[in-house]
Amino acid sequence: AGPEEVPASRASCETLAASLAGFRPPEGRVDLWVSGPLTLVRTDGVLWYLAICSAPGIRVMCVTYSDNGMKLGEQVTLRGAYSRQDALHVLLDPCLASRS
Repeated sequence: AGPEEVPASRASCETLAASLAGFRPPEGRVDLWVSGPLTLVRTDGVLWYLAICSAPGIRVMCVTYSDNGMKLGEQVTLRGAYSRQDALHVLLDPCLASRS
């Protein structure tokens, strides 16, 4: 989706690889919405780092300002500015997280 737009569909951990296969982001910001179980909840005291999906699939990390009380294993939706780090890692920054 475009910045701050609602996408036509939301990816899941199971469909993410197929959804991103061959995807070439256009110039400018593209937002990705993806749902799955939380596998990481960490803070550095300023930012929060939330991750979903597990290896061998693509892992997605969200950089945000609050964990909103979310716990490991909870089903959440991450949505934010898409940046592909490598074949198995996607970064969403800035990002919003909510319970699915």
